[in-house]
Formats: sequence, C-alpha cells, structure tokens
Amino acid sequence: MNAHSLKILEYPKIISLIEGKCLTPFGVSEVQKIRPLKDRETIEHRQDEISQLKDIVNFGDPFPLYRLDDCRELLKKSRLEGSMLEASEILKVLQLVTASIDLTGYDREGRDKFPLIAEYLTATRAFPELRQTIARAIDDTGEIKDNASRQLKEIRSELNASKQKIIRRLEQILSKQTKQAGWQDDIVTLRSDRYVIGIPTHQYRTDMGILHDRSQTGATFYVEPKETVELNNRINILYQEERQEMARILKAITAEIGQRSEALMENARLIGKLDLIHAAALFSNQIKGSRPAIDDSPVFDLKDARHPLLVVQFGSVEKVVPSSIGLDDSRRAILVTGPNTGGKTIALKTIGLTVLMAQSGLHIAADEKSSVGIFKDVFADIGDEQSIELSLSTFSSHIKNIISGLNGAADDVLLLFDEIGAGTDPKEGSALAEAIILHALEKGSRLVATTHYSQLKTLAMEYPQLENASLQFDRETLAPTYQLSLGMPGSSYAVEIAGRLGMPAPICDRASRLLGSEEKSLDKLIASLEQELRQLRQDQLQLSEKLKSAEELEARYRKQTEHLKNEVESEKNRALKQTRDFLEHTRKDIEKLVSDIRKSQASDKSVKGFHRKLRQSEETLRRQMQQSREETAGYDDYKAGDRVEIISLGQQGEIEQLIGRDRARIKVGNVYTTVQLRDLKPADAETAFGKSRSSGVSYTPREESPEREIHLMGMTGEEAIEQVEKFLDQSVVSGLGQVYVVHGKGTGALRRKLTEYLKGHPDVVSVRLGNWNEGGAGVTVVRLKD
Repeated sequence: MNAHSLKILEYPKIISLIEGKCLTPFGVSEVQKIRPLKDRETIEHRQDEISQLKDIVNFGDPFPLYRLDDCRELLKKSRLEGSMLEASEILKVLQLVTASIDLTGYDREGRDKFPLIAEYLTATRAFPELRQTIARAIDDTGEIKDNASRQLKEIRSELNASKQKIIRRLEQILSKQTKQAGWQDDIVTLRSDRYVIGIPTHQYRTDMGILHDRSQTGATFYVEPKETVELNNRINILYQEERQEMARILKAITAEIGQRSEALMENARLIGKLDLIHAAALFSNQIKGSRPAIDDSPVFDLKDARHPLLVVQFGSVEKVVPSSIGLDDSRRAILVTGPNTGGKTIALKTIGLTVLMAQSGLHIAADEKSSVGIFKDVFADIGDEQSIELSLSTFSSHIKNIISGLNGAADDVLLLFDEIGAGTDPKEGSALAEAIILHALEKGSRLVATTHYSQLKTLAMEYPQLENASLQFDRETLAPTYQLSLGMPGSSYAVEIAGRLGMPAPICDRASRLLGSEEKSLDKLIASLEQELRQLRQDQLQLSEKLKSAEELEARYRKQTEHLKNEVESEKNRALKQTRDFLEHTRKDIEKLVSDIRKSQASDKSVKGFHRKLRQSEETLRRQMQQSREETAGYDDYKAGDRVEIISLGQQGEIEQLIGRDRARIKVGNVYTTVQLRDLKPADAETAFGKSRSSGVSYTPREESPEREIHLMGMTGEEAIEQVEKFLDQSVVSGLGQVYVVHGKGTGALRRKLTEYLKGHPDVVSVRLGNWNEGGAGVTVVRLKD
C-alpha cells in the first residue's frame, strides 16, 4: 500500500490506538506488523479471531492476559552454556511461564465456542515444574530464599550466628571502655564489610586493633579489635560461600530455562498474537465496531460508517453523524459537493480509512451489513501539503500526489482526491479536474473526489458510472448537517457561511448579486431538489414505519390464526379420542353385561344391572360434553377486574386487560403476565361470572411444570423481545431462578438486541452465553431475581 496515503488517511493512528491497548511487549510487536492484506482468507481469519475474542471479553470469563515484561533477550541469553540470569531477570521469565499456564487452563470445557482462540491456547505449552522451581528458590522481591538449597540454608544459618556472636563481643568491649567527654554512643557498625566499633580520636592506641576509617568530623576512629579479627574473617568467608552458592542456584535455574527457551519463545509469540487480537477486540468495543463482509472484487458498500478517530475523540458513536456510500461496477466514481466545513474531507477520510481497516482484518465503525472489497492500492490526496523546503505550492503539492495516483490507476485501485483541481484559476482548475476524473474512469479505477466547481456537477448526466453526492446544509440555521446524500449535487453556500461567520451583510448582498444568473439558477435548482428530497425521505420514512407496523400486525395475526387452528384441531382430536375411549369402554361393558345375562339366563337382577350400567354411561357422556362446552365457551363473560386463578401456575391474580377473544393480561402481585383464557378459572370456584356453576364441573390445575426455555430463531428483534417479555413474566411468577433463551448463532444481531434488552430488565440478575453443553453462542442463559 502507498505509504503516503496510509499516513494521510491516519492509518498509523489506528495502529497506535490498538497498540496502546496491548498488555505485553509481545503484543506491541505484533500490532506494529499490521498492514492492509490482499488475501481474503487471511483477512476473514483475523476478523473471526477478533469476533471470537470480542465475545469472550463481552460475555465470557475474564481472559487471562496481563502486563508482562519483555524477556525474549533473556531467553536467548539462557541458551548460552554457563550463562547466569540474575534473580530479577528470572522473575521476568516467571511472568511468561505463569501467563502460559493460565492460558493453557482457560475454559477448557467451553472452547468449542471460540475454536480459533482455542488453537492458540492449545498450542501454548505450560511448564508448571519450572514455575515451581523458580518459586521455591526466589521470592517476589527477587531475593533468593534460604531454603533454595540445603547448603545455602546451612551457610546463612552459620552466618547469622557469627554475626550475632561478633556483635555481642564488640558490645562487651565497648562496655569495658572508660567513658570520657566526647565519647559517642556504644555503636557497632560496618566498615569495608567488617564489624568495627567507634573510638574517640584522642583515646585511640595502636594496640587497640586495626584502624579502618574515621568519621567526617575526624572525632571518631573506627577500629576492629584484635580479638574479633578471626570472627570477621570467618564472616567474610561465609559471605563468599553464600555468593558462590547463590550463583550456583541461579545458573541451575538458568539452565532449566535454557532447556525450554525455544518453547517459551514460541509461547511469547502466541501470547503476542492473542494480545493483538485482544487489543483489536477492545478497540472494536470502543468504536462499536462490527465485522464487514469481505468481497473479492474492488468494491465497497458502507452502511452508517463513522470515522473511528472521531468516535474515539467524542467518546460516543451517537455524537458522530454516519454516512452510507458505496462503489461497484455500475457506480465507479462519486463526486461529492457541499459547503465548506460540511464534512466532505471527513467523508473522504472515513471511506479510505474504513477500507484500509477492513483489509487489515480489523472491525470497522459501521453497520454489520457493510461490505468491503480488496484493493491493490489506495491513493489519497487530502489536505494542504505545501512545502517551502521543496518549493511546492498548494496547487503543486496536490498535482504531485494526483500524478502519483494516476500513474498507478487500475481497476483494483481506489483514488481519493480532495478539492480536485483547487489552488489555481477556477476555469483551468475545473477543466483539469474534469480531465482527471474522466481519465480515472477510463482506467477503470474507483474514484471518490470532492469539489466546489459547479461545472463538474453536470458530468453525472453524461457519464452514468459517475454519481453526484452532497453534504447537506440547513438553510434555516445556516449550519451543515454532515449528512451525505447520494444522487444529488450540493451547493457550496459560500455567501451564506460567510454571513454566519460575521461577514457584513452589505458585502454578502453584493456577492449574491454578482453571482451569474446560471449560478443562481443552479443553486436555486439544487435548493429546490434538496427540499423535495427531504420531503420524500420524510414520506418514505413514514411509509416504511406504517409498512413495518402492518407487516408486524399481519405476522402476529397470521401466527395467532395458525395457533388458534392448531388449538381447535387439538381440542377436536382430544374430544374425539375421549369419545372413542368412552365408546370402546362402553362396548366392552355391554359385551360383558350381555355375557353375564346369557350366563344368568336373563334374570331380573342381571337386566336391572344392565340398565343401571347404561344410565351411568349416559351420565358420564353428558358430563364430558358439558365440561367440553364450558371449556370452549364463556370467555366473553370475563372482564377487567375479575379475580381469577392461572390454572397452569396455581397462582391467583386480577385481569388487567383482555387481549382479543382468547388472551388476557393478568396482574399477579407486582408482576404482569399474558395467558390464554382457557388457562383461567374464577378465583372462587363456586361462583363464576356472577352465576352458579354446575357442581359437576371441577377445575383441576395442570400438572406440567413451567417451561424453562424459549425458542426465538427466525424472529425479528422486536418479535423476539415481545415473546421474551411474556416468557420472563411467567418465569418470575413461577419462581424460576434460571431460564434459557435460544436465539441461534447467525450474524449475532438478534443475540445483541436480546442481550441489550435483558441487561436492562429489572428482574434479570445476570446474562451469559451458554456453555458447550447448553447450546454455546446460540443460547443466552438468564439468571432471575429470587
């Protein structure tokens, strides 16, 4: 990719922001290698890695990445025979060893939810024995422990005993000294690693011992008495033995590290890759990024794209106005016009930077329905790059960059030219700009250019592969809206903007009069078109909302009708089964009675028994028919305010609202739920709807337990949320502590909408993705308040 264009489009700033989110020097090294790629498979692989780690960050357990020191040079040093790492250096290696162990043990059961990240975790090697060896010998401050070896423990034990012995002996010597004026406190101190005592200068005698030092004032000599010389010598010998043993221990640990240095270097590389992916996932969260589709062709279709650096600067996606724009084989070039400070340059940079980020495998600040193709190169001429040192004027610097772009023009090259042809005579500049645009079209390049030249606005009428676009301007407030409109040119509004910035009104009026009639007519035509376009968009928005509402109603009624049909068919089948069962039972009874009559030779007793059995069967059939009629009729007798019992839940409540002919919204305590009318019975079973019920009718609650999961696959976000709301109401009333929302994996859009809704629900304690045995990323597990 053209290095100048990468800089102009601020691509290095994106890399720097991602680098700032890295936790390890290994990750920083990997991020610095990020460049736009040209292989679709590689791009999509990185996109998938970022998406999976983003899901872990947002929904999974905390990912075990933390700040590490760079130990790669130390690992190389450890390979040298006889080399020794210092204790503080070994602790840096220990950080890498510990991180490797934590990563290898991360979420082993749930790795099927993030297979690409799992590959890194599986490839990372753990060395628990090395961590144990280091931790046994070196403490957290970098000091070697006494029990690092048996010999070191013995040396230090003797050393401590020798120190205590010599200090006691020196204190005894001091206590026997005659205290005279000028005598200092009885202090035992060290000089040249030997224990000494302080003697006033005027009391010093050569036979007292070895003189090692004197105080800064010269009033005190520091003397090593003769009787402690051997003890001091022994202490020095022990110090040497301690240093030798410590060196032996450090060399042994260094050798252990050296044996594993190749694997640890590979671990560092893998952790660097994970750190890069983790940092990119965090950046995606920051800019509310999404994974665009990647196309093999050099095209793009950006939906609601925002400049990522503006999102970071303002700290909110909502504060940046989105733009939707695209280039394909039928629309190969776009000419953007509009007012100064209207956002043309930002729109150009947004396109270029978004394409570069997508080709780098990064998420972009645009809607997930966006797509970006693969370009061999991107050439950008944006901003004023005049140079005194190079004797380049504004016009010269623009032309130099444009020439570079045109030399590389091809059908897989994207050209981005800001204020094309500016900086010179308007007529010549306009003609030059037109020639440049036409040359780019002939080469087959994709082109987006901005301009203020009115003459260029008519090119789209002659060349169908070129389309006009404009940044809108609010004439009432005299302020830009930063909204990009395709298909219509815009005015520069130079006079209006000058007036808004404080230019005296007489000057603005004169400037308006000096405008040619053709310019005025064109501006008026554009203004009229803008007004009509706004009205059309408003009408289109209203029609879209009405159409959406009508489609939702149609879908709801279609679903309810289908549900009702199923219920009627189910009730019919149930009734038929009951009837068949009854008839079969009756047939068997009659056959038995006939057999009994034949055996008893038609005695009076058997005949009376036969008639009694027939009456019982008739009564049973009458009761069943009566119960069936009462189960399917009488719904119209319910009204708002009635106290009822929800049969399936065994809970009583009050009808808040009747919904259609077969449902009602019930208030149970402080919870609302929607149920079928056939699942209700009056709270008082003796009297219903103000009239007496037959004593032969009984209401038996359903035995089945409440459902713990709901399936939403195939639904829109609004339909799914409506169903989840009812499901949660019923779950709360039923006292369920945990439920499962099955939404499928798909693009993840439905899951995100549901997660956002669930996190704001007052009865929800927590939300997480399902484990591998619960459905993985296709299921959201919801914990409810007790």
